[in-house]
Amino acid sequence: MAVWVNIRRSLNEAVLHRERCLEVPSVPVRSDFWEGGWFEYPDKDTALDALEESGGMRQVKCRLCKP
Repeated sequence: MAVWVNIRRSLNEAVLHRERCLEVPSVPVRSDFWEGGWFEYPDKDTALDALEESGGMRQVKCRLCKP
């Protein structure tokens, strides 16, 4: 099961989502380092490592899917 991380640099937070969460976009979206965006990871451990490396951002779990 894939896990998604939504990095929101303007809000200084990173949000962890399950693959089937309603907030995850159904089509690929543009993302980059400076603006943030949606990033897919193959498992939860890899996604949690990415959250740790997100650069001092507030780390949040999605309220809808509760990963």
